[in-house]
Amino acid sequence: MPSKAEHLLAWRMFKCQCIVASAKAFQDLFWGVMKAKHDTAFEAVAPQGRKGDGGNDGYLPADKHYFQLYAPLDPKEKAGAAAKKLTADFAKLKKQWGGKGGRAVSAFTFVYNDKYEGIPNDIAAALNTLRPKNKGIALAPFGCSDLEKVFLALPESAWTPILGGAVPDPDRIPNLDYGVFAEVIRHIVACEVADAETRLDLPPELDDKIKLNHLSRVNAVRIQHGALLAGRVEDYFHRHTSFALTELRDHVVGIYEAARKAVYATLQASGAATADALFAVFRHSLFPKSATTATANAVDAVIGYFFEACDVFDPKPASKGKPGASP
Repeated sequence: MPSKAEHLLAWRMFKCQCIVASAKAFQDLFWGVMKAKHDTAFEAVAPQGRKGDGGNDGYLPADKHYFQLYAPLDPKEKAGAAAKKLTADFAKLKKQWGGKGGRAVSAFTFVYNDKYEGIPNDIAAALNTLRPKNKGIALAPFGCSDLEKVFLALPESAWTPILGGAVPDPDRIPNLDYGVFAEVIRHIVACEVADAETRLDLPPELDDKIKLNHLSRVNAVRIQHGALLAGRVEDYFHRHTSFALTELRDHVVGIYEAARKAVYATLQASGAATADALFAVFRHSLFPKSATTATANAVDAVIGYFFEACDVFDPKPASKGKPGASP
């Protein structure tokens, strides 16, 4: 069974493959994942001369489930072209593979290499246009996060042929930061400044949690400011699988628990353990090396996101009134 570090590294390697792969390279990646999951139940379809592939890049014959791929260099720029291709390929599919009345098609999935930018609205609109006249066919988009989810569910033995090599031993590359947290911080820092915040106000429960944790006004402001930026964290997770969210939560919880132990071990004897001391150690432990104001704000966004969700601070009722407790 792979270690957590190996799992993270495999996730990062697969993600890089999706981002750099276009055209045939992405098709090969998709075929590799589908064959690893379905074995001989999945059949890849290569273009055949002028006939092409008939709108079918691979399918599950027993399920009558067909897949069509499009992997442009710039997914945002080609969104309109992708929507037109989807519509044209679906018409070809029903004609060449659907049999009489298209009854041989139960599902059609348009696989788009969105490079983790999210499925464009043009593709969603094209599918919505087709659905009323094709109620017996399940029509759905399929992006990088969907392919990642299938890959992460595969056994470790399937990784090597898909990734093009074995996952390196994480212990031999100690200086490489391949975790989710660093990637989320980079994402938040790189987000463009919006004309207006997505949130016009903060929920009153947030203030209640801050008071219950006995945090100073300075740290309260940090959490509130971070909560206003939490939309940047949510944006990252909208483009990724639950694997990334779970890994980030586990990382932040681990840092918090380590900070609590360190503070209590140091200050408990003198009775000077305070919520602010714990929060300071916790927050600074999340800072990357050579942290800047921008990365500090990004860290506060992550803290605000989880503080509001009650995923970090101790939710046990017995802890109420103690540092680190939440409602």
